[in-house]
Amino acid sequence: MVFWILAALVVYYIHLFLPSMIRIPQIGISRYVGSRDDLPALPAIGQRAERAHNNLRENMIPFVALAVLSLALGDVSATAILGAQLFVLARIVYLGCYLFAVPWLRSIVWSVGFIGLVLMAWPLLG
Repeated sequence: MVFWILAALVVYYIHLFLPSMIRIPQIGISRYVGSRDDLPALPAIGQRAERAHNNLRENMIPFVALAVLSLALGDVSATAILGAQLFVLARIVYLGCYLFAVPWLRSIVWSVGFIGLVLMAWPLLG
């Protein structure tokens, strides 16, 4: 489970830094390291990257809570690990689907990640 928590953190930081990586070519490094007052709007892909990050932030809270509960209670079952794997891998695919505006698939992939959370919670309920 610890591996999947760390993998989720890597995915989180990729989501966190991606909008900035898109913005730097737009405004230049000098302006980026400055006060960043009055920035132009991000291009569409940058805006999608921000929305994907916001969505991940919302979903990381239950993921981390469930993962830590599994570890703390000593109940790291194969089902919980499968759930963590599904969550992390789905979030990687979700980012690509969001960035490239893939309709339907993005929602399906989000649902797979949510199923991963349910699988993580299931052993804790029994």
